[in-house]
Amino acid sequence: MNDEEYKVLLHSLKEDILVTDTNGIIVNVSHGTGSVYNVNAENWVGRSVYQLEKEGHFTPLATPQVLEKKERVTFVQTTSEGNKLLVTGLPVFDENKDIARVVSYSHDVTELMEIKAGMEELTSEIERVRKELDFLKDQSEGWFVAKSAAMKKVMASANQVAGFDVNILLLGESGVGKSELARMIHSKSGRSEGPFIEVNCGAIPDSLFEAELFGYEGGAFTGASKHGKKGFAESAHNGTLFLDEIGELSMANQVKVLKLTQDKTFYPVGGRKEIHSDFRLVTATNKKLKEAVLHNEFREDLYFRLNVVPLTIPPLRERKEDILPLIYTFLNIFMKRYKLEKVFSSEALHQLLAMEWKGNVRELINLIERLVVTTLDKVIQSEHLSYLLDGEDQSDSYLNNKKETLKETLEKVERERLMEAKLTYGTTTKMAAALGISKPIVVRKLKKYNVD
Repeated sequence: MNDEEYKVLLHSLKEDILVTDTNGIIVNVSHGTGSVYNVNAENWVGRSVYQLEKEGHFTPLATPQVLEKKERVTFVQTTSEGNKLLVTGLPVFDENKDIARVVSYSHDVTELMEIKAGMEELTSEIERVRKELDFLKDQSEGWFVAKSAAMKKVMASANQVAGFDVNILLLGESGVGKSELARMIHSKSGRSEGPFIEVNCGAIPDSLFEAELFGYEGGAFTGASKHGKKGFAESAHNGTLFLDEIGELSMANQVKVLKLTQDKTFYPVGGRKEIHSDFRLVTATNKKLKEAVLHNEFREDLYFRLNVVPLTIPPLRERKEDILPLIYTFLNIFMKRYKLEKVFSSEALHQLLAMEWKGNVRELINLIERLVVTTLDKVIQSEHLSYLLDGEDQSDSYLNNKKETLKETLEKVERERLMEAKLTYGTTTKMAAALGISKPIVVRKLKKYNVD
């Protein structure tokens, strides 16, 4: 085969194929490479891949990896437009068994990487819900503290409507206890023996929501289990379906939820048989849905469907009478869980009562748990609390600890910052926005530092 025939064959392939010599100079490239990197591929012939990397077209490179290992390599490459490519590099040997050429080809896996990141976040959210369920199992009958008039009013309304199969919309800031109130409503309803299925709408990637809610038939899409999967809606049959963070749904998925609330019927993804599920619907959001409707961010017809009985849980700072009994309730729970004996000094209690609690009950729960497991003394003093709140130990601060390496110090600071963001924002989406990093990075770092 002469050179012209070789080129015709190379360009007839729609794949991205790039050939370099041992110096990284491109000697041949397919037309498919141009569409992958959004360039005129022919202009790359004769240029160095090292220079192209410096110009930001792609990174890392196949050529140096193949030359170093002298064998096939596969890795993920990032293009100038942020796309992810699964690149395979192959050595081509001459008659002396020396590498003469490096051939690489790629496949765009951007969407798969996004789905993977979404699944990691979903797994993280499932683990959070599992831990919350374990937490609830540890609780006594009196977990719901309602000493304040505002909370007593909410609890009375919840008890009154729990026995009726009406749609309930729980409103309130993040961390006030909407999930816990939804579980209480379920436990006092006629469906208490049935399942309680909680779905965090803000944690499921938009592209996966339909498959998670309605389930799918085997092989319905790439990556789907061959056996199919039952969705949340079907799993909630004869029980309660709790859609948390309903305000985070896209308009397209709002339409799907609207039909589900109207008919209680749906089709699994890839399925042709309609399924009916008899469930009670409870939803929750920290958004002001009325304003979202006015700004065309939330469907009005869905809002009226959900807003049959609205219950607004006041923030913790507006029900000061509940803080002290909540502190002792959670203290007892965590002492029992970790088999520890702890008491608060009066100064520490005064400091807790004076806090703003921007993260509400969730922030209080996390802080009490941290105090229980991190303090060495039996008595939790105000300085222990100040250390956790300030992120600095006055007697042995990050900057004064000369025994630590720079890497250890930076990791400690990074972990504290992640813990603060988790307490304040709750979801990895909001954490990523606040910290200025991507959601996949947040998920990886939470896993790295074991931050719940």
